[in-house]
Amino acid sequence: MKLYRAKLQLRSALGTPLVGPTIFGQMCWIVREIEGEATLFDWLNNPSRIWRLSDGLPSGFLPKPLCRPRLLPVEKIAETKKLKKNELVRRDVWLKSRSAWDERKISQGDLMSLPKATDRIPHNSIDRNTGSTPEIGGLYFTNEDWRFTSSNKYIDLYIQAPDDKEKISGLLELLGQTGYGRDASTGKGQFAVVSVVEDDELLNAPDATRHVSLSRGVLTPETMRDAYWRVTPHFGKTGPQVSLTGTSPFKRPVLLTAPGASYRLHGDRPAGRWVTNIHPERPEIGLNGLHISLPFSEAA
Repeated sequence: MKLYRAKLQLRSALGTPLVGPTIFGQMCWIVREIEGEATLFDWLNNPSRIWRLSDGLPSGFLPKPLCRPRLLPVEKIAETKKLKKNELVRRDVWLKSRSAWDERKISQGDLMSLPKATDRIPHNSIDRNTGSTPEIGGLYFTNEDWRFTSSNKYIDLYIQAPDDKEKISGLLELLGQTGYGRDASTGKGQFAVVSVVEDDELLNAPDATRHVSLSRGVLTPETMRDAYWRVTPHFGKTGPQVSLTGTSPFKRPVLLTAPGASYRLHGDRPAGRWVTNIHPERPEIGLNGLHISLPFSEAA
């Protein structure tokens, strides 16, 4: 599989964070609509063809790997706690340091915490019987992500796939035009695809002893040995294509590893897997829990 880096520029705020499994799910709906359900099932039933996706990342940054704990002198503990709050590392610094990765040798200026600034937007409930807002109460709030909407801010999305970049770019452009996530019908989640380029440089480390994941995925102990990870819950929904038919829009919650999990790859099978049995009424609905694995080595 080749690794691609897509640079995206938002045209509107996000109602749903750019999370790998959700992006992949919406791409599946696009494939179903333009190529048919049979093509979609053929794609998902062939594990070697299923794409692996990262989350949307601030352009030029990668998830910082979680590594084995190290004994530290007392005077270094406070400094180390600050470093651990930074989940991202500059891509160029990662490439220079990955053959002997030691977080303690990375400058604070080369690390970054995940941006968390979101806006709470107030809404009024509508009484369906009267077509008006209630006189008392009815106010609710939703979160919208405006962090990357200025003209000079870009998002990097990594995709590992056996397909060519024209197909990847085409699906991303369709998703950006129709809108991603919540409130896409009102203009949220629209983006432009600035570029899609091969980025196999990140995979080229032949003497590496460990791997770090760019993705949210499932921990598979048979392929991911000596793993360090953080857990993040995923609360998926089916979208209007299913929920408008009377089926419950809610999937079962799934615990995934957050980007930055590190492990030793064992065997020929990929890290992670396709997750089934996540919807009580539609057993064919699944979740993409596969990882993009980047090789690296820890310092002695």
